[in-house]
Amino acid sequence: MKTFFTAKEFAITQASVAALLFLSIPLFNALGVSNHKLMAILHGLGATITVILSCQTIHLVYPMLRGKKGAATKLELMLWLTNLLVLLTIIFGNWLYIAYRAPDGPQEWLMYYNPPLHSIMMEFKEFVALYPLPLGIGAAFLLRRFRHNLVPGSAASSIVALLVTLFWICLLIGFVLGFGLAKLKMV
Repeated sequence: MKTFFTAKEFAITQASVAALLFLSIPLFNALGVSNHKLMAILHGLGATITVILSCQTIHLVYPMLRGKKGAATKLELMLWLTNLLVLLTIIFGNWLYIAYRAPDGPQEWLMYYNPPLHSIMMEFKEFVALYPLPLGIGAAFLLRRFRHNLVPGSAASSIVALLVTLFWICLLIGFVLGFGLAKLKMV
């Protein structure tokens, strides 16, 4: 009996539906009453796409660690693309930060109702969300410099894997805390 679809087609369909639903989250800001919808949508879409790409990036580390031919080049390309999106997301986040600090904005609301939450959640999020850019650039630079000498178990491949893992973890922490902050009080 012939199947209706292959495993690859099924996986692509699942990933496409998940990505579409995942990307629709920031678009709900368009339904809000804020004066800062565009900033929120751009920052949210940037963060969401960056997290999706960072998941692909971290999965490209494994072939590199196994010494698969061409894996370092693919990883480097994906790192530079993700770094560009991280930079754009940081720029949009700084633009949105103006609205965050505005009178009657989320910062004032958090400082009034729960100052420790602001100190822990937002201040930590601000700093951890900036770490992926230098981590990603460092990993991409090392890949560019040592990609022809990467062998399984080498110090360079281990350092690149560690940098990409820290890059991914910091992006996830920043995304989750930013999403949580948006759920508490929208800009």
